[in-house]
Order: sequence, then structure tokens, then C-alpha cells
Amino acid sequence: MSKFEKNVFLSALTVVLLAVAVCIRFFGEIVLHPNEFLFGPDGDGLKNYFSVAYQVVHGNGLWFNGMLYPYGDHLIFADGQPLLTRILQFFIEPDVNNGPEIIAIINLLMIGSLVITAWCVHRLLVWNYVNPWFAIPFTLTITFLSPQVARFVGHYALAYTFFVPMSWLLISSLSRSKWPWLVAIITSGIVLAFGFLHPYYLFIFVIFLGAVLMWEIIVKRFRIARVSQLIPRLFTLLSPLILFMVYQKMVDPYIDRPTSPGGLFHYNSSVQSIFTPVCDPFRELFHSYFFRVFEPTNWEGNAYVGLISTLTILIAIFTLVRQLSRRGLKILTHPVLPQPLRESFIPAIFTLLFAMGVFHVLGLEWLADFIRPLKQFRSVGRVAWIFYYVCSIWTVYRLYVLFRHFRSLLHGRLKFHLIVIMVLCVFVWTLDSIVNIKYHKAKMLNRNASESFSDVYNSEWTSAGVQLSEYQAILPLPLQLIGSEKINLNRGNESLSHAMKGAFSTGLPVIGGAMSRTSYELTQKTAQLVADSLFSRPLLDDFKDDLKLLIVRSNEPLTKAENHLIGLAEKVFESEDGYRLYSLSVENIKRADESSIPEIPDSLISIKPSYFQPVDHEKTKDSLWGAPIYSMKSGDVVFDTVYDSEDTLHISYWIKIEDTDGLPPCRIFSVDRTWELAGGLGHSPNIMDGWLFISEDLLMKTGVRHRYSIDARPGLISRFQLRKKDEIIVHSEASGRTFYNNIPVL
Repeated sequence: MSKFEKNVFLSALTVVLLAVAVCIRFFGEIVLHPNEFLFGPDGDGLKNYFSVAYQVVHGNGLWFNGMLYPYGDHLIFADGQPLLTRILQFFIEPDVNNGPEIIAIINLLMIGSLVITAWCVHRLLVWNYVNPWFAIPFTLTITFLSPQVARFVGHYALAYTFFVPMSWLLISSLSRSKWPWLVAIITSGIVLAFGFLHPYYLFIFVIFLGAVLMWEIIVKRFRIARVSQLIPRLFTLLSPLILFMVYQKMVDPYIDRPTSPGGLFHYNSSVQSIFTPVCDPFRELFHSYFFRVFEPTNWEGNAYVGLISTLTILIAIFTLVRQLSRRGLKILTHPVLPQPLRESFIPAIFTLLFAMGVFHVLGLEWLADFIRPLKQFRSVGRVAWIFYYVCSIWTVYRLYVLFRHFRSLLHGRLKFHLIVIMVLCVFVWTLDSIVNIKYHKAKMLNRNASESFSDVYNSEWTSAGVQLSEYQAILPLPLQLIGSEKINLNRGNESLSHAMKGAFSTGLPVIGGAMSRTSYELTQKTAQLVADSLFSRPLLDDFKDDLKLLIVRSNEPLTKAENHLIGLAEKVFESEDGYRLYSLSVENIKRADESSIPEIPDSLISIKPSYFQPVDHEKTKDSLWGAPIYSMKSGDVVFDTVYDSEDTLHISYWIKIEDTDGLPPCRIFSVDRTWELAGGLGHSPNIMDGWLFISEDLLMKTGVRHRYSIDARPGLISRFQLRKKDEIIVHSEASGRTFYNNIPVL
């Protein structure tokens, strides 16, 4: 072993030991008692623990029945880390008392990933000709400032911080290795494996390597003689993606998942989320006293590179302007950098622009229509993680070049000054890293894993006389139903929390829940369970008639339909935490539905539809149940009028949900130019045939202007009806359908 190799080995070992020490310093209590902590005690955090734990203890294979009862879905759509879950199923006995053990493994994997990240970052710095000992402190600052630390509090599958630097090492190895095909096969296998932890890893890798290849082809203009160097990289780029898509196609029974979930550029990065602090107290200090105009857009796009990197970039920009006059564009196409940085620096800037949605601003979002899987990844801000690591490595390289250059000037008289500058850089960078760790650690100290993932709920319910064998599933009320992106029933965080804990403890699955890319048919069937009584409930036919539903009722407000279900049920338990259990038979719901259909006398039925035409409208060639469908753009007016008397009117209409681009539109109702109602339209369970029924009361005032318009996003809308609040309008149409207050009933 040469002296250099020995220094690399010893410095890398030092980095690993220091990373372990830092983890113990900041996460010591968690490391010692990992089975006691829930980093995210509710919402996505609890759900992502639940998905893994439920599947390990109660599941079989990778089909997840813990939510969306009675249908279920593939574990990958529950953020259940399929690869990890499958491994745990081989080693952990299916016993609810092993729940804390599963939580401990998930927690330790996240914290342990920081140690691997430190090794990867150190290796990258050495590959970029930074002295291995000089690299040690910067390695630690880069590692613990990682934007993925924010994922520790909820998105556990995305919390493996070493993935991006490891990917960079593998990409660089493709051009460094004497056996590129061997590296290509190994890299493809690793990336595919990470795709089965979370598909976003696959997405990020494809964007990273794709940008590298694109830039290299542009700059070097590959000749036919060099195609042999390109093919292994193309194999690495495409094979994991193709294999993953083929697997998903083979095992996915649903063909109606949203193809454009929430808009490709819905969660972007921004200049401020990359170059200004995103964690308090630095964030508040910076934005309060320096740049009040700079506010981070969305936390999904946070990838703060640190103050030192930001300052280095600003200096480099001024230097670049001067060098452009001497070397021209060659300074960009052929930068004087080590090979790993030279092949990745400009591509990393491209990935940052993509994460910022610049291609969307330039009107190039139509390109996504030719790469349909791309539309599934709406949080493109996560791609900024690539820039974070490349920019950080580049900054350390520039500092090392500066240090090495000036320490030899004036016979070394500047050496002391340079050391002071380097120490100051490490100090400021360390402060950024400590703030990042402490800010997120403060959210991770919820010590209730043993209560949430054990037999506590089972024991408590059984002791109260609840016969769990009589039930087929848990129905949380308010119902939480998240997943299709178009429909977002999100009022039951507390009820779903108790339902998930009870589901793990008892093995009973949950109706509804929080999944991803949920089938439209499943969404519609589940939502209709708490829809208006005039809507049919085909979900009931898929339940078991001989088993009841166990309702978990929280203190959150219920809708009229949900209160109706409670009225049909019998209370069987009330906890000290405030939630209650109700027993409800499927037969009771069916009987109540039969009696809820209104009897409509012939004298009440009109043959004249009571619809009005919106002010701004563009008729499409299609129709909804015989009525015209309008294509409404953002800003289009539904009505704009002045009323002679004060009255409460009721507006209703249908908007298309199934297979639409992006999220549903918003609406604005203003009276005398003052907003009275505003917001999105995807929060109703009243769905039929892929269309969502919207209805709300509007208070009209005398002699002032009333304006109702579509906002934010376009949509397909039909059957506008405006009636008095207590008025009943029934009409039949040529198609044979009868409509009761704009709802087809016969």
C-alpha cells in the first residue's frame, strides 16, 4: 500500500468514526433506544411506519391490505419500502409485540445512512484531488447539512442520504473503470434495488445520468468509434427504468391510476430554497433582517447548499464573467476541473434548473407528454439534491485549490492567514449543519412507539368487551382518503391515526387511508361511502355481509353523511384519549340507503332542465349525461350579476376528475369585489362516473356585484344549476334519467 493509499484509508476511517461520533452526539438517546421513538408520530410519518410494520406482521408478499379495504394495493403505493419489508419478513416473526423492533430498524437505517454518506462524500473529494485529510471536516459538514435529513421526520424511504453521492461514484466509475460493463451491471442492480425502496431514487438517478450523458454528447460529439463507451452508460440509464416499469405493469391490476397526478411542476425548488437558509433560527434571522422578499417556496424543494457554497458561487460568477472575455464559451464546455466534477458540474446545473421548473416556465412542459412515466413524479424539487452534492464537492475543491495556491506564495507567509480562512469556512459550514440537524431532531423525539406499534389497542378494546372477531375492517370517521391526487378527503388525521394503530394491533385493515396514485375506481367507490345519500354505494356489495365495520370516531367534525353513519351504529367503547368505537353492520347501511331515496311525485317532475350557461364558456364535442361540457380556463367567469334582493342561493355543477391533467381547478366567489369563498374543488366525496359534484350555498346581497369564477387551473365542467337554498328541482331528460337537485337518481 502506497503512502497516498494509506492516507486515504486512514482518513476515510477517521471520517467514518467521526460521523458515528456526531450521530451519537446528536442522536445518542435515539441510537440507544431506537424502538421507543416515532420520528413522525402522525400524518405521513405514522403512515410510513404503519405500512412497513403492518405488512411485516400481518401481510403476505408485497400486496398491501392494510388500507383501501376491501381492495388493497401494491406496497410501493403505500410508501412501504417493498425491498426492506420483504427482507424483514424473513427475519421478524409475525407478532404485534415485534412492532417496536421494526420501528427500531427503520430508525437506525436512517441515522446509519449518514455514516455511509460521509464515506461516499470523502471518496468523491479524494477522486476530485482534494487532500484526504483536508477533506475530513468538509465531509462532515456536507453530510450533516444534507437536505434528506428533513425526510427523517416523515418520508423514511427517501431518508437514505447516501444515495446521491453513491450514484455519483457509480456514474464516475463508468468512465474510470477498465470494466465498464461490469460497473454498468452492478450500478443497474443497485439503482433498481433502490427503486424498490422508493421510485423517486430511480427517477433521480435517471435524471442525473441522463444529464451527464446529454452534456457529454453535446460537448464531445460522440463519434461512431466511441459508441462502445456510450452503450454501457445507456444500458445503465435505461435498464433499471425498463425493468421497474415491466415489473409494475406485470403486478399492477389497476389500469386507471392518475397519469398526471398533481402537475409535474407542482413542488419546485427556488433560488431561495437552494442558496438561503431553510431552517430556523437562521432562516428567520436571514429573512427577517436581510432579504424579506426571499421566502422558500415549498419544503419539497429545499436543498440549501450552505452559506460558504453560496458565497463561493457568487465569487465564481464574477470570475467567470472576466474569464469569458479571454477563453470564450470554452470555459463552460471544458472547465478546468477534475474528471468527476468536469462531467457532472454543468449537468448538475441543468438538473437544478429542472428542479426549479425553468423548463415549465419556458413552455417545454409538453415534452413530458412523450415521457409519460415522468408525469408520475410531481415533486421535481427533490432533483435539487443532485446539485446540493455536486455544488458542495465543487466548493471544497475550490477552497482546496485556493489553499494550495496561496500557501506557496511569499515563501509561505500567507499560510497562517489561509488556515484561519479555512477554519472560518469550516466553522460557518458546521453551524449550518448543526442547525439542520437540531432543527429536524426536535421533531423526532416522540417516545411513543411501544404504544403505537404493539398489542395496546387490541388489549384495551378486548378488555372493554369489543369482540374483534365480529368485524372485518376499521372505518375511521372523518374518513381520510388521499391518493388519487384529484380527490383529497383530509379532515381525519386524528381518526386515521387511531385507526392505523388499532389496525396494526388487531390485524383489521383500514377503509380509505393515505396512499399514492390510487385507482380512480377505488377512489370513487371508497369516497361514495360518505357521499350524499343520493349517491349509490357499490362498495357495500364488496364487503362481507356477515361481519361488521368497527368505526373509530375522533373529535374532529363530521359531515352530514358521516353523522348519518354514526346514527346507524352502536357505541361500544370510549377511550381516555377521546376517540370512540362504534359497531355498524353492512346490512344497516343498505337498509338506510333504500329508505333514503326520495319519492318523487309526477307532478313535481319537470321536463325542462334548470341549467344555465356560464358567461365564459367553450363547448366541447362531448356531453355529460346529455348536457354540454364546457372547457373552462383559469379566470373564466361562471356568472357575474347584480341581485335585486338578499337571498341564499345554492350553486351546483360537475367537474371532471378522472384522467385529467393536474389538480382540479379552484373557484372564487366575490361579493362587491370582496372574496367570500375561494379554494380548491377536490375535497368532496360526491363522485359519479369520474365526475365530482360540487354544491355550496351563496349569500346574495342587494344591489352589489356577485362574481363566481374558475381559478388557478383549467377544467372540464358541466351542468351548472342555481336554485334557492331550500328549493327542490326535479326534472327528467330525453335520455330517461331523472335529476334531483342536479344529481341523477333514476
